[in-house]
Amino acid sequence: MSDKRKKLAALMLNQMEIAAAAGVPYVAEARNIDVSQLPEVPNRIPGEGGISTVRSMGISEDGNEVLIPTVVDGRLAPTAAQAEEEAMRHYRRTGKHLGKYATRAASDAAATLLHEREALRTGR
Repeated sequence: MSDKRKKLAALMLNQMEIAAAAGVPYVAEARNIDVSQLPEVPNRIPGEGGISTVRSMGISEDGNEVLIPTVVDGRLAPTAAQAEEEAMRHYRRTGKHLGKYATRAASDAAATLLHEREALRTGR
């Protein structure tokens, strides 16, 4: 990722966090997970590989799009389906999420920015 793209991704994510704090409608609720504390785990899901900290998925709930992590308790299941099942169980049990958004497009944008920011943080 180029330096210009890195700076833009960090700036956009910071703006989204500021918007959440200010109550901007596209952000229904800010994340309740400190992503800087998430461990790096091997991603052995076929077709993906590498290292993951915030591999995520989106679900619809109460009119919002909720972004939830699929890295649960410091591990990532070996298949995408298992990772999603574990993520759903963990979310239902703990309520931990990476943000709640008014639209799927906002959730997708937040996920992209978060993943790029994590790539910067981890140097990957």
